[in-house]
Amino acid sequence: MSNKIDASGITIETFAEILDAIINGTLDVAGLKSIYGDDINVDSASPDGQQINIFALSKRDILELITDSYNSKDPDQAVGVALDAVSQLCGIVRKGGTYTYVAVDVTVDRAVNLVGLDESESPFTISDGNGNNFYLLESVSLSAGSTSLNFRAAEVGSVQVLIHTLTTQVTIVLGVTAVDNSTVPYSNGQDQETDAQLRVRRQASVALPAQGMLSGLYAGLQALDGVAEVVIYENTENTVDGDGVPAHSIWVIVDGGTAADIGEVIYKYRNAGCGMKGDETVVITQVDGSSYEVYYTEAVDADLYLEFTATSKTGASIDTDSLKTSIVAALNLGIHEIADITSITAIIAGINPDLIITDCQVSLNGSDWADSVEPVQLFEKFTLTEENITIS
Repeated sequence: MSNKIDASGITIETFAEILDAIINGTLDVAGLKSIYGDDINVDSASPDGQQINIFALSKRDILELITDSYNSKDPDQAVGVALDAVSQLCGIVRKGGTYTYVAVDVTVDRAVNLVGLDESESPFTISDGNGNNFYLLESVSLSAGSTSLNFRAAEVGSVQVLIHTLTTQVTIVLGVTAVDNSTVPYSNGQDQETDAQLRVRRQASVALPAQGMLSGLYAGLQALDGVAEVVIYENTENTVDGDGVPAHSIWVIVDGGTAADIGEVIYKYRNAGCGMKGDETVVITQVDGSSYEVYYTEAVDADLYLEFTATSKTGASIDTDSLKTSIVAALNLGIHEIADITSITAIIAGINPDLIITDCQVSLNGSDWADSVEPVQLFEKFTLTEENITIS
């Protein structure tokens, strides 16, 4: 097989093919055996074999680099900055990560001035002892006693913070006797959008210039900053459907984003005369100066309860507080998505493979338990908190 680029894409030689060409030659080039004789030792353990393998591996590495460069032009195969570049051609920019914020009690025995991020790039810093640093947000002057102050994680993305773990002073300041977080973060950071997530959103964006209202509307809403998920119900019949959508109307449900942006996109992509359902109203000023009301619904959180029994395979102790925090961070359910024990058990096993999970059940109210539950309303999405998890 030769190296080529044709209508079917790029094709490169395998390592075995390269090795064979060096040893036995090709139609155009003589191989080592035809030059030095068939009795030469080209075993991988021999000096000649070692050198031949180095040559073959070098060629294969170059061919793979060329392949990566070729594939980087395809948004469905590109990775990293190459994917960022081609996605921008569709008007899509990778969503950046966010920081974790937590309130920390700082105790001092005298008047102390602490420098925050608002005044310095080297602010008062604390740590959980595991390498996760947190910076003081705003400079403050303290008198003797304990004061709750706001801190931000040094690194962007999700940072697991348990209660009473931020107790180490990285920046030593005379007068500061203790630091401690008595609560979990009030704002959990989110990791930067992955390549896989960006590819899905880029694929949806190609519907932006679509002629069909539904696909164009969906793509337009998905492209908005802050929008995590979009669900659209369409009723093309002459009567109200089973979801309560009026005749010849749409019901747009959005998680995240701003009302103004959402209203503009719905107005832009709706069909003329198309009705709308929803309890959120955005007033749009039309080209003739008249006002037009756009309706949609914001996704709302619904409490989810979880209980299960955890046993260590090795007999090790189980940190239930840490396990709860990890489950909350890992379980992300979409709009009206069913919560089931099979998926949740798999998540727990991924967090700690040493655990045996039994008697796992979920509930809408903490009283009535089942193997799976779904949100009551179509615009609800389950949210699990540590307080609603029971581990025995």
